[in-house]
Amino acid sequence: MKVLILGSGYIGNHIFNKLKTYHDVEQITQSQVNYTLSNNSTSGDFRSYLYDKRFDVAINCSGYTGKPNVDACEDNRAICWEYNVLAPVRTAEVLNLFKIPVIHISSGCIYQGDEKYTEEHMPNFGLYDSESSFYSKSKHAGELALRDMWGYILRIRMPFCKTNSPKNILNKYIKYENIVSEINSLTCVYDLASAVEYICIHRNQIPKGIYNVVNKGKIAADEVLKIFKTHGIGNKNWEITSIDDLDLKCGRSNCTLSGKKLSHAGFAMPDVRVSLNECIRSLNERVRQ
Repeated sequence: MKVLILGSGYIGNHIFNKLKTYHDVEQITQSQVNYTLSNNSTSGDFRSYLYDKRFDVAINCSGYTGKPNVDACEDNRAICWEYNVLAPVRTAEVLNLFKIPVIHISSGCIYQGDEKYTEEHMPNFGLYDSESSFYSKSKHAGELALRDMWGYILRIRMPFCKTNSPKNILNKYIKYENIVSEINSLTCVYDLASAVEYICIHRNQIPKGIYNVVNKGKIAADEVLKIFKTHGIGNKNWEITSIDDLDLKCGRSNCTLSGKKLSHAGFAMPDVRVSLNECIRSLNERVRQ
């Protein structure tokens, strides 16, 4: 299977590392090939790049989340809209011309609440909601624009892993002093990569559309902190606080998603506590080395 991965960030690199062992994988960035077709890019033409490649599937891991967090999207709305709405559509249009199905990595941040939202639920923290962040609005708009394209939209939540990455939610727990103890779904990036591989392999059998890719179960932040302490990480005293007490530019999504649709398609995500324990145990070993 020949796979194209767009983007070399946190998610893109983990998916690349998973797929490269058994598949023919190419990974590109916009600095190499102008796959977003932005007018200010000086990189090579995307159509020319694809012409003789004959990819079976493409995975779009590009996007803008803001640094250090989504508050930055409030001050950089044009960039946020460009990379989360316009660029994915331009990319998908070209890939569709070449009959290459697209797997677009999106986010469950368009929901708010502990409702086990399915893919059919109308977003309540998205484009049309006054309390939502601009980042959430852009992700919702991107989904609306891509919905009729030929491919898949995968919604993930608060991705975590065992590596020292600033995008790893577990590293944020270690860094922060104040933790908001809301209940959320989470996505282990290794399990996400396995799910992506499964969809790629079975793309002719799995119906195109939106899929929630979250680990089984839901968990509150204070329980995650207990797992940290079980594995010897967490000597400091975290303070559990309310999101209303934090100085934030925009609201934050806290929600739980249902993974039943993906499970019915043949891939069941592992339990969130199993994956959390494995990753936190590995983080502890890295800290001690």
